[in-house]
Amino acid sequence: MNGKKILLTEGEKIIAGRLCQTLAEAQYEVDLAFDGNMGKRLFDKRDYDLVLIDFHLPDINGCELCYYIRDRDISLPLMMLTSGTSDNKFEVFESGVDDYVVLSEDLRELLMRIRVLVKRSAKPVLAENSIKAGDIVINLDSKEVMRRDRLICLTEKEFRLLECLIYNKNKIVSKEEIAYNVWGSRYKEKHLRVPAFINSLRSKMAGDFHQKCIYTVTGKGYLLDDKRR
Repeated sequence: MNGKKILLTEGEKIIAGRLCQTLAEAQYEVDLAFDGNMGKRLFDKRDYDLVLIDFHLPDINGCELCYYIRDRDISLPLMMLTSGTSDNKFEVFESGVDDYVVLSEDLRELLMRIRVLVKRSAKPVLAENSIKAGDIVINLDSKEVMRRDRLICLTEKEFRLLECLIYNKNKIVSKEEIAYNVWGSRYKEKHLRVPAFINSLRSKMAGDFHQKCIYTVTGKGYLLDDKRR
């Protein structure tokens, strides 16, 4: 187990079983609720890293469960699950969810989105709400980026890109995962723009430093390496 706990509320038992198996294989600890009221009881008893909520619960609307959780925890990642595209997305996001996923036979996208949300909720925060990789420090409040003693000016999207790479430092991050971090739910429209943003960020981070920090892994993605010297 990776130590991350997920509460899954899913009314369809076949879907619930499939999701539980997939999450367990990805090393998550899962508590399962077949209806919203059971989900409320489990939420009140345990601490979770993420909650997956079926929009069509048998007893209450999934949004009602979202409101219940949001009233008690403003930062816990919430993801709404649905098997169709006819649901009211405005109603869903108004309830306080962080993401909305239409389930398909291929659950790899779901796992990717879960991984992103869980990492966001467990950020390695340093003094003054900063994160660090090698000689790079970014301040999450001021959005300032420093490499050694030099201030580096980034656009909002370049900052999100660097933030994503630092949270995953020394690990390969796929183009799709980067796009999801930078553009959110519109990432499928934008993932082809990732290489251009990588090149711009790499150029700004390199400056007159001799050490490169952002590397391309052909066919797999990109990584920020804070160990190479």
